[in-house]
Amino acid sequence: MFNRIKNSYAAGFMLMGLLIVVPSCAHRETHQVGSHKVTVSRHGLVKRLDVDEKVGTLEYAGIGRGGEGLKVSMNGDSLKVNGIDGKLRPGDAVLISDDGVAINSLDYGQSEKYLRANNSTVAATN
Repeated sequence: MFNRIKNSYAAGFMLMGLLIVVPSCAHRETHQVGSHKVTVSRHGLVKRLDVDEKVGTLEYAGIGRGGEGLKVSMNGDSLKVNGIDGKLRPGDAVLISDDGVAINSLDYGQSEKYLRANNSTVAATN
């Protein structure tokens, strides 16, 4: 009986430890870059995160848990994700996560289409 109680206390302490340690592994930062709210929420390794909110630039490089790399460069409304150019509209929210980059409440695939569509309309009007 005493061993059973002792084991349940040990299991409880281990669970409490997990509740404390697991959230601390996530990197979550929010920045205002120009008119855009940028949230970085990654569990992987953040190699570089340079933000200049006054100038309106952001440089991010990281490696996900699966070993995939992600590079994001932002200058005003221009956004480059792994070498692919895109354009934001004023006030867009950007989420950089383990799955990629999401704009506003769009999923990752729709966000890529959104960035490319905005980029092509700007190029067509110049």
